[in-house]
Amino acid sequence: MATEAIERKNQIEAITVETNVARIDDNLTIKRVSPKVDVLQILEPVRRKLASIEAERIISVIEKTIDKLEIVTLLPHISYNLSRFSVALGLELTCAIREHVRLEQHFYYTVTKLIEAEHPEHEEDQSGMHKVKTKVERYDNFTLLQQALGSSVKNIIRLFEANPSACQIIQTECRARKPLGMSLILALKKLRNFVFGRLLISPMEEKDKSEFVENIILQDKQNTVIIATLEAELAAAIKDKENEMLKKNEIIRKLKNNLLQLDLFSEDSIRQIKQDSEKQQQGDQKDSEGRIVKLQEEIAQLRTQLNNSITEHRSTEQALRRRKFKTETEIENWIQKYDADIQEKQEEYEQLVKIHKDEGILLFELESKIEAIESEYVQVVEDRKRRAEEKRIREEQIYLMGRAAVTIQSFWKGFKVRQLIKSFKKKKKKGKGRRK
Repeated sequence: MATEAIERKNQIEAITVETNVARIDDNLTIKRVSPKVDVLQILEPVRRKLASIEAERIISVIEKTIDKLEIVTLLPHISYNLSRFSVALGLELTCAIREHVRLEQHFYYTVTKLIEAEHPEHEEDQSGMHKVKTKVERYDNFTLLQQALGSSVKNIIRLFEANPSACQIIQTECRARKPLGMSLILALKKLRNFVFGRLLISPMEEKDKSEFVENIILQDKQNTVIIATLEAELAAAIKDKENEMLKKNEIIRKLKNNLLQLDLFSEDSIRQIKQDSEKQQQGDQKDSEGRIVKLQEEIAQLRTQLNNSITEHRSTEQALRRRKFKTETEIENWIQKYDADIQEKQEEYEQLVKIHKDEGILLFELESKIEAIESEYVQVVEDRKRRAEEKRIREEQIYLMGRAAVTIQSFWKGFKVRQLIKSFKKKKKKGKGRRK
């Protein structure tokens, strides 16, 4: 009864859980507001090309900057391997790069001198006015060298633009570019893609996108509210489930107590059964002792019968021994008789061997005569075989031709029957169409 009650409660709980899930799904389907619009299609720009000349100019400026930066970031590698690139670059470019390297070295030298001038412990013996003059001169040299480096870089870029083959050659050395230059080029490319995407979008499209995003945010807020209500319902359902689990635990505890009582009852019954079995064992032991006494008496009687039968069988054994001696003497007489007969047969065999030799000589003479006739006989036999073979081949050809004719006739009859069936079906279909 307890197990049946537990099964019924489990079924009721499963039904309640299913109803709660169905109710939650209904709420979600009612409250969900999903416009049938492709989100990615709305967020992507409508146009794929720039509409205005100003936008194209902006993008071209950024692309040219990226190209120039790619050339400038490779200048240290080119200047270090100038002997390898001198043939491909040409005389004018190599001279410009060497001049740029010379200005760069001079620039680094002036920068180090400026750094040393900022530390007074290196020039303690000089006067203050002299220090100021040297500092001003170095700053002037620094600015002039900056301008010279800038103009040198511009000149190198101009020469590379005039020599497209040199640009293609140095682009193959992109792995020699430093990480800082690579990161700067990647940042400019990202900026170009971002600006290109922004220029593709019109103000109206931007307004539509912002409205769409606001709608999505509002929808997300509504969904969060729905999720909060569903979580509250889920918490309540979990609480109900826990209460039901407590009730089930109470039922299980009661069932355990019942099982314990059953165990105690079973122990008492086992003890009673053991006592009954011991009593039965004692009674069976007494019965077995009586049976053993009876069996011992029967064994004694059987032994006496065995002794009597042994004395009786001794007389029969003596009679059988006499019979055996008699049969042995008869066998010896038969053997002697067999030997005499064999001797006679041996004499007859020798006579037959002699006759056989005479007949063998006669047979040899006959065989010599037969060999003369055998060639004629073989020729006659071969003629008969050849005629029989020709007759068999003709009969087989006649049989095969008859069989082929039968198969052709059966195939032709089947073909005609199928044509008749097809024509009958077509007529049937036409008749049905006319009736409709």
